[in-house]
Amino acid sequence: MRAQRIAVLCALDKEIAEIEAALDGAERQERYGVTIITGRRGSATVTAVVGGMGKSAAAAAAQLLIMLAQPDVLIFTGIAGGLNPALQVSDVVIGTSLHYLETNTAIIAECDPWLESFVSDESLVEFAERSLESLGYRRTASLQEAHQEALDKSSQDACPQTDSHNRQCPVAKTGEIKRDLTSHAVEECETRHYVRGTIATSDQFNTEAEVLDLIRSTIYADCEEMEGAAAAHISAKNRVPFVAIRAISNQCGESYESLDEHQDALVKAANAAAAVTLGVVNSLIQSES
Repeated sequence: MRAQRIAVLCALDKEIAEIEAALDGAERQERYGVTIITGRRGSATVTAVVGGMGKSAAAAAAQLLIMLAQPDVLIFTGIAGGLNPALQVSDVVIGTSLHYLETNTAIIAECDPWLESFVSDESLVEFAERSLESLGYRRTASLQEAHQEALDKSSQDACPQTDSHNRQCPVAKTGEIKRDLTSHAVEECETRHYVRGTIATSDQFNTEAEVLDLIRSTIYADCEEMEGAAAAHISAKNRVPFVAIRAISNQCGESYESLDEHQDALVKAANAAAAVTLGVVNSLIQSES
């Protein structure tokens, strides 16, 4: 994959700090309501934008970044609230699928790029996995994968063979999946994990248990945040290969105000996402050389 020009997008300054520090000759400027950072990493030019929180801010920043940098790839990085109980603080979601919440996606899909949800580029996902594994992370089941595994197990247990009456096999329940994943997380809490999973993007900081369970059971989201799908949307519209990397900073259900009580965890998660992002950048540089 050609990667002479690499774009990095995030919402918060803490999410870009480690990346900025790793760039040679980094220069920072405030323009158009965002922070723009330029520098070099090996043979590549890296342009980063800190665009602010929310879908509108992310979309505007992504379009600006693409127009300024004309990048070969765009990496979206930062922190998110966990929905998958197998993931702890600083564990990572590679967003293979990104979905808007509170949105009539069918109407949006009537316009270019004609999509209701968005995906990350498979080559970039593989680079992210390589980076995570080099950092000592182990892959675990996404909610979608756990759901499918539970369905398969239920089918095997209840319907060992198809009969003439076309019996309907049991459907896995979200609660059962959550219990299985929680048990797995407790058993391996000392190991850092990642998933190839789903990112839900909302304009709300959702805390109600019923809402969070609905998100888990409908799109099987592993984390929730406020920008990712918008950045993916604009990247798809511009035909720029994209990947989203989110590190878990807190568990969904906590109030926004409570985040002030564990700022260290937010910074730790931001740095975890940044480390993975730099690994992707390094792989892009090596693949170019």
